[in-house]
Amino acid sequence: MELTIIGFAMIVAGGWIVLAGGLRHALGFLMFSALFNGSSAVDLPALGGSSIPPVQFALLFVYLRLLLPGGGTLPDLPRAMRANRWFAAFALYGVASAFILPRMFAGLIDVAPMRALMTGDLFATVPLEPTSQNLTAASYFIGALLIVIAVWSMMRRQGMAGTMVAILVAMAWFHAVTGVVATVLRDTPGDAVFDFFRNSNYAQMDDAVGGFARIRGVLPEASTYASVGFALFVANAELWYRSVRSRRTGAAALVMGLVLFFSTSSTAYLALAFYGLVFAARTLALPQVADFRKARIALAALFAAMFFGAILLLVSPDLIRSLIDVVKRMTVEKSASDSSLQRVFWAMQGWEAFKFSWGIGIGAGSFRSSSLLYAIMGSMGVIGVVTFAMYLAGLIQPGRRSSWVATDDELDTVGGALGVAAVLSIVPAMVNSPSPVPGVMFAFLAAGSLAVRPRMVEFRRAHRRPAGQHERLAEEMLDELRQEGLARP
Repeated sequence: MELTIIGFAMIVAGGWIVLAGGLRHALGFLMFSALFNGSSAVDLPALGGSSIPPVQFALLFVYLRLLLPGGGTLPDLPRAMRANRWFAAFALYGVASAFILPRMFAGLIDVAPMRALMTGDLFATVPLEPTSQNLTAASYFIGALLIVIAVWSMMRRQGMAGTMVAILVAMAWFHAVTGVVATVLRDTPGDAVFDFFRNSNYAQMDDAVGGFARIRGVLPEASTYASVGFALFVANAELWYRSVRSRRTGAAALVMGLVLFFSTSSTAYLALAFYGLVFAARTLALPQVADFRKARIALAALFAAMFFGAILLLVSPDLIRSLIDVVKRMTVEKSASDSSLQRVFWAMQGWEAFKFSWGIGIGAGSFRSSSLLYAIMGSMGVIGVVTFAMYLAGLIQPGRRSSWVATDDELDTVGGALGVAAVLSIVPAMVNSPSPVPGVMFAFLAAGSLAVRPRMVEFRRAHRRPAGQHERLAEEMLDELRQEGLARP
């Protein structure tokens, strides 16, 4: 185990948070660490070159802060498990599958391993066997569950919903600015600053399309940058749509969306198009609750972009033709490329593993996929698909108004925005995720949503209780909320 310079800096920052910082600092420290997912805080050469990313290393200090005597968050940990029980079941089954299922089906099926084979064959496979990648996948599942529990516990404190909104705005600006600056400084001495943060054992994809450098910021490749950027874009866009700090969230969403458009990432184009369809469908299908003022603003922004493009076409037609060529190459023409064919092959491995194992799965980390859905199916089978789907349903809560528009309750509104953003944030993972572990941005948004907008199961149970017990149950719940700072005296 080798501590990197980034890891040392995190020890200094994390130590200050434990000794003198508050929960707001701990939440910001944890969430900002996710922007450096291409970095390594601790190298683990004994595990085949694996490493501990900053966000998982930050968890150590966050939990030290949560478990401090007198911190008041210890009772929240069991509640966090109950509130996120479907995700807990999903993650724990993922851990068990990583250790048990590769041994159960060892040698019975050929798979493309998580680490690419240097054979030159796009479709190379090897017999299934337990590897260090199973251990890595298990550690990522544990890390995701710990993130959900920690964020949920912190978000139950008074004022933390506003803190998360501010953090999401700051993260979007940081991610957008570093992406642009890193692209501008590409192939210059200043690029060494960004290479310093790309110290993990990931393949560094520093390429260009049609003469345009691909935007990747401090991350190893453009698709990873786009996945994180889209989560930040959709979170801020949903908050803006519900009039939560509209100026700040709207500006952050606009800037992040523009950077994603110029990122030359097919993942970004697909995700932005999907969100556009969702936004339009929500407005047209639910006119009685839709915010038409915000819809008009979004439409005006789209027309403004088209008008700007028309002016640019007159001023510099060659530049516009180059941009159109890039978009075509990264969308329409990419479907016939070798990369696309390889990704389809990787994705279909999940379906083949699902059928071969009769719906059990062959274990997390056992094969490389290119889709979160197929990775879950092939790795964790029916149990993985059902538990994850149930968790997603609990995030959306389609029967609640806050899932679609703003409400009179600010916490309910923020929770609805975060829940919808969490579900939409996995759209890029559906077309590029090599493993069944959802991204850390999903964990942040999902835990935040359920903390400030818990499901109404407890209240529904109250209506089934014998007469005379309703008032007592409601008073007990209100007392608990007052103690946690989520209800007024």
